[in-house]
Amino acid sequence: MIEGASFLFLVGSFLISVYLYYNNTRSNLLSYIKQFQGGKAPSKTAKPTKKYGQERELKITPLYITPEQVKNYDDRPWRPFRWPYHQTMSIFKLDINHWLDMDKYYNHYIEEKRRIWLKYGKENIDWTPGSEDACLELMETVTDHMLERYPLLFTLLEDKGAKGKIVRNELTKETLNMTHPLKQHPLLYVSKMAKEDFYVVLKDKETGTHYMAAAAVPFPGGSFGINSKIGKNIDAIHTDVPYYKEKLQKSMERWFERMEPNDPVERASWYISWDHKLKVNNVYQLPKFNPNLEEQMKSTDPKEFNVRVERQTLRRLPRSRAIIFTNHPVFYSLDEMKDEPLVPSLIKKIIFEGPPDIIKYKNFELFRDHIEPYLDGLIKRQLDKGLITEDTPLKTLPTYPFAHWVKTNFDNTMGWTNPSSDYDKEKANYTEIAKKEIIADNE
Repeated sequence: MIEGASFLFLVGSFLISVYLYYNNTRSNLLSYIKQFQGGKAPSKTAKPTKKYGQERELKITPLYITPEQVKNYDDRPWRPFRWPYHQTMSIFKLDINHWLDMDKYYNHYIEEKRRIWLKYGKENIDWTPGSEDACLELMETVTDHMLERYPLLFTLLEDKGAKGKIVRNELTKETLNMTHPLKQHPLLYVSKMAKEDFYVVLKDKETGTHYMAAAAVPFPGGSFGINSKIGKNIDAIHTDVPYYKEKLQKSMERWFERMEPNDPVERASWYISWDHKLKVNNVYQLPKFNPNLEEQMKSTDPKEFNVRVERQTLRRLPRSRAIIFTNHPVFYSLDEMKDEPLVPSLIKKIIFEGPPDIIKYKNFELFRDHIEPYLDGLIKRQLDKGLITEDTPLKTLPTYPFAHWVKTNFDNTMGWTNPSSDYDKEKANYTEIAKKEIIADNE
């Protein structure tokens, strides 16, 4: 296995997408200007693209779900499968309402964060001198977001102004006293409120480069700790990321300089495993911790394999100017996506015919022969049911990066519900299964 692969691909692919997004926006804008300066009126179909960093309001709309309703609440159904599989503009403007999303796995994730902190400590949550203001602003920003977005899930018990707030988490029943002097580090309070992992990036005033100043990352998915990355600059962290040197190394610092608080973005990447572990997925496990890994994989029913989607955001905090990268892993079983047109076909195409470096990075070769017959069966099922035909073009879905039903199956108290007749929302909850899967010493 490749140590640290999930982190490098996760952040690297995000930055590649952001870079391409910015350059695409810039080229469209320049083209529009040239057309206008050339004496020609812009065509009716030509639309000037918003310049990156242009002011826009980040308005939060309260979501009035109760702790009881959260138990059945599903977040947006991500399906980030692309074909052809190559680096394209795959990031989107972030609706600030979805910066820190809620779902039925909330309690499981918070409990797992606590377990990992108690067992592994600074291997997964750490900070460097000089990151204090950024971490404090992050804690305040997360607190205010949760209070405003989820007023029935987080209660403000006392506001002492500049001295901080006391908040009750109605989901965990824990009171968080975030008044000064703080009893714990801000990153620990953040980890008690949000499911997401957080990376705090700052600019080194002496070198002018950006570095990872602090991080709360209980769920990297791969076999490494942030203790080997903390304090290092972006180039040092991403040296081995595919396409980094060719497309990013000269441009990322410039892009970070231009990034403003009013332009948060989001995207998602993915890989496949046969477990629901948050700290170290089986597909990235090291032989010394699980010597029977391949045997275990082959004995697992292919329908139990799942896609781990890494839902990522990037935003800048206004006061400290820190750049905050978040990641929220969520699992979707192959079985629950079986009635979604083209999804099985896209997955098979990518794991067998995607770029060689991507196939190697995501360890597709380890398991793809094992699940191929199952995927073939799902493809035949879709043909038999008329969900697709032999002539249906195999390409990225028009609803990318979400499931085809995302706009039609939302309920205020239940979230999104898969419309498949075989889908059971209650049975699809993998919390108890995940708790039993923690075996190896590094999990």
